[in-house]
Amino acid sequence: MSSTSRRLAQIVGAGLFGLAVAGVALPLLSPEDDDPRRVFTIESDDITESSSLVISTARPGLVYTTNDSGDDAVVYVLDADDGEVVGHTTLSGVDAVDIEALAGGSDRSLVVADIGDNDAKRDSVTLYRISQPLPGEHSVTASAVELTYVDGQRDAESVLYDADSGRAFVISKGLVGAQVYQTEPDVFEQTTGQLRPVAAAPAVATDATFLPGHSSVVIRSYGRAAVYTYPGWAKVASMDLPPQEQGESVAAPSKGTSIWIGSEGEDSEVLEVALPRLTQASAPGSEATPTPASSSSSGETAAPPSTQAPGTDENTAETGGRLGWLARSVLLVTVPALVLLAALALFSRRRPSS
Repeated sequence: MSSTSRRLAQIVGAGLFGLAVAGVALPLLSPEDDDPRRVFTIESDDITESSSLVISTARPGLVYTTNDSGDDAVVYVLDADDGEVVGHTTLSGVDAVDIEALAGGSDRSLVVADIGDNDAKRDSVTLYRISQPLPGEHSVTASAVELTYVDGQRDAESVLYDADSGRAFVISKGLVGAQVYQTEPDVFEQTTGQLRPVAAAPAVATDATFLPGHSSVVIRSYGRAAVYTYPGWAKVASMDLPPQEQGESVAAPSKGTSIWIGSEGEDSEVLEVALPRLTQASAPGSEATPTPASSSSSGETAAPPSTQAPGTDENTAETGGRLGWLARSVLLVTVPALVLLAALALFSRRRPSS
């Protein structure tokens, strides 16, 4: 073997070793790599930072989204077939700080969550409740409740609303120690309230949604999603998500076998991704053991102390998922190049000397 061929073989071997260390297995394609279905593209100059997504239950065929910080308190109404903006609903008298999330209620309500707090310095956050908007231009007066965290300020981008109990849930966004926080029942009958931790949450959560039937919840981050039972908050499944510019939103179609995911940015695509198959014991509607919680003096529940070191389980799942996608992306680029180099080396070896 010539010195050139030997060097190329070393490059190939080093590349394959590096991929093995990264945990990338051949063949290239796997079920996780199947192309998702594009539902629609948001092609609107008004929507460049879509940070939420709700499929209407009041009027099939409509979808709601909002921009995050920098926009007014406006809910954009989209056509579910093509993503065209068909309406704007403005929350009258609301001076938005950082609207990061929406949640649809089974009572045909829509919760608008002004909960973004990148620097964790807001004294309080606010949830607004309106009827799910219809097409056209509207200005509405919202029910509002101002909330404070019992354990200090938190950044958050995810909200859920259980209309049966009247509780809202806010999921903090953090690399470690992320939590699901809940309000008191019938929270919108109050003007102020508190958010108390009730369960651990995955790291860097950017949105959440109930699945049909409200017995399961999907929480997404930039690169992964996880399914939890409700109200037990037991994790029953997780999955990688397709790469997006900045994956910020998730919604649940009525069929209950897939989710829609969206991203910030201009001309952002909304994709449909199949949910992982759940076992009978963990399927929506099955019984689950609630997350243990200790009682507080007010009668609410608080999350139990963590028994694992920071950076494990939920917090490393997001990092691992993102590294997995990075490794696969590197693989798709480097393997063809390595094969080409190997072919050139073989050709050089067999070519007659002059």
